[in-house]
Amino acid sequence: MKLSPRRLAWMQRIAALAIVLFWISFWMDHAQLPANVVDFEWCFLLPDILWIALVFWLASHWLIAHDPRAGIATAAGGSSMVYLGLLDAACNFRHGQYTESFSRGVLNAVVNAACILFGAFNLWYAITRRLDPALKQNEIR
Repeated sequence: MKLSPRRLAWMQRIAALAIVLFWISFWMDHAQLPANVVDFEWCFLLPDILWIALVFWLASHWLIAHDPRAGIATAAGGSSMVYLGLLDAACNFRHGQYTESFSRGVLNAVVNAACILFGAFNLWYAITRRLDPALKQNEIR
């Protein structure tokens, strides 16, 4: 699969923006969620924004600039997204967030799957770009 660094960079920027928008919407409308779920979610505010969103923003900038640090930042952001998706899925499962309401369950499943898949894709991209000598040559130019 061929994906340009620029296209992945924009996908990372959209992901970073989506994380920030999630927290804005969560802050505005979390009253209907169970207290234990809200308490758990608040623990992720700073890590989501200060680590995942910031790392994806840096990775995207470095991808566009053909900076070699892009691979490490892409892997860091990707692994963080996989971790977030798995941890959130475990919490949702433990607290009945998939079964309490159909719409909330579907939304949670889609968000968790998106985190895991997008994170894994970023990891795959970082690893394959690092291992492919032809791609390394193109990065130098």
